Amino acid sequence: MGVFDNRRTSGRSNSIEKSETKLILSDKSPWPVQEAYKALRTNITFSLPGTGCKVIAVTSAQAHDGKSTICINTAISFAQLNKKVLLIECDLRLPTVGTKLEIRSVPGLSDTLIGGAQISEALRRNVRNGLDVLPAGNIPPDPTWLLQSNQMKVLIQQFRKLYDYILIDLPPVTTVADASIMSRYADGFLIAVRHQITEMPALEDALSQLHLAEAKVLGFVYNDVTSEGGHYYKGYYKGYYKK
Repeated sequence: MGVFDNRRTSGRSNSIEKSETKLILSDKSPWPVQEAYKALRTNITFSLPGTGCKVIAVTSAQAHDGKSTICINTAISFAQLNKKVLLIECDLRLPTVGTKLEIRSVPGLSDTLIGGAQISEALRRNVRNGLDVLPAGNIPPDPTWLLQSNQMKVLIQQFRKLYDYILIDLPPVTTVADASIMSRYADGFLIAVRHQITEMPALEDALSQLHLAEAKVLGFVYNDVTSEGGHYYKGYYKGYYKK
């Protein structure tokens, strides 16, 4: 069970971002990729039983671990079930969702939180298969302050009444406190782990910080692993069990 990520490691982040625009899930994606995201979707569903809107946060231990692409594709996968799905880009420092989905990033979340734009202006409707997207918006001087504001709390409460699933793209846990702050809103976390990139000490630190924030870690999405024959890169979802 898992997700597939067809990108190669590169020292240039711009080239990585450009290649990732080709990795967005669609009916033209390779069959193994589509099946892997279906498996991930199923695992998430069984990890979050009950009724009502489910809020799933996606983060990583460090930068360039593939978290944003995984978050986008997971959101698309849920939308393919004809569910009402919203993707919120809460990485207000280095936003990439707009580039990957080829949509406008401004106005967005930051602009609505400060009262500079209405939700109707900031939401991108039906971006993929019924998926709505709230991009990051203008980069604020203090993203942490905005994410822990009462306005953010109210916004999440409003969205919970409108959607079946909310996917939240967050910055790496070990870089800033944003992911830990958003744990109060998330029903569960997925952690992107990239083959030969993610360092074990950073991953252990990320888990420790999420544990302190009393966040529920659903599992890891391990990506960028060369398959036999080298034709594509694959990953898998592994459940997290607290010992």
